[in-house]
Amino acid sequence: MKVLVLYYSQTGQLKEIADNCIAPLVTDNSIDVDFVRVETEHQFPFPWTRLTFFNAFPESVYGTPFKLKPIEVDYSKNYDLIVLAYTVWYLNPSIPISSLLQHPNAQHIFKGKKVVTLLGSRNMWVLAQEKVKHHLKRLEADLIGNIVLIDRNKNLVSIITIIRWMFYGKKSPFWGFPRAGIIQEDIENSMRFGEVILKRLKVNKLTDMQEELNKLGAVDINPSLLILEKRATKLFGMYAGFLSKKGDFFNKDRLARVSLLSYLLPIGAFILSPITTISSFLISVIKRKELEADIRYFKQNSLKE
Repeated sequence: MKVLVLYYSQTGQLKEIADNCIAPLVTDNSIDVDFVRVETEHQFPFPWTRLTFFNAFPESVYGTPFKLKPIEVDYSKNYDLIVLAYTVWYLNPSIPISSLLQHPNAQHIFKGKKVVTLLGSRNMWVLAQEKVKHHLKRLEADLIGNIVLIDRNKNLVSIITIIRWMFYGKKSPFWGFPRAGIIQEDIENSMRFGEVILKRLKVNKLTDMQEELNKLGAVDINPSLLILEKRATKLFGMYAGFLSKKGDFFNKDRLARVSLLSYLLPIGAFILSPITTISSFLISVIKRKELEADIRYFKQNSLKE
């Protein structure tokens, strides 16, 4: 059996997640696993600078494809399974993964293939996954599983630790704040999901495995964060439009607006986060049945008609 792992990992965290999750397959002599890194020709820096980080905002939100370096997939191999590992940028798939899914060769890679998505995210990822599901359907791929690892710290705490990590490259604990990102225990324990995939490969039963994965905690959705994510997605569309009116990613004319957003967005997050958290919680109580239906839908792999 042959497995292809496609990934883009800017900080290295997602690659570590993929390594741990797929470890049971790699160590099994009957499974042939290829890891292929997806890269854009434009290199996104890490650590980011303030302007480069926020300048990627509109293209992340709109899913604007960038030119990719050659995708080093061995097309002669008839892969039985593709694991698509990605991170979330501004509530959307990262630009390199979004670019991959819109690449001229994407149909050749994904058509007719079974796919498992593997996410490493801060805490809001649901609507990004919806976009990936739409891309995979268009590419005639069969999504059979989704695995999500998130930063389990409080929302405001994770904002602070992630900003320090993204801008200064510092992930370690500081001033009473925890280590940034997904906790190491969760990364190491992701191997349990790989064991499910391996078992399915062994018996050649690559059908929808989401229920089995969910029993192991593959997908956990916080109702309050789901409400917050839906609200933020609408606002992000407005912000992206505001920046894009001054040009594309490579146009320096928009950097003044980018600079303005770079201050307004974090300030707004800190000021509004406690208010929106409380209001989102209240709405989650009032609209409990509606949210429960939404969560049931988002925890599986089909698409709404």
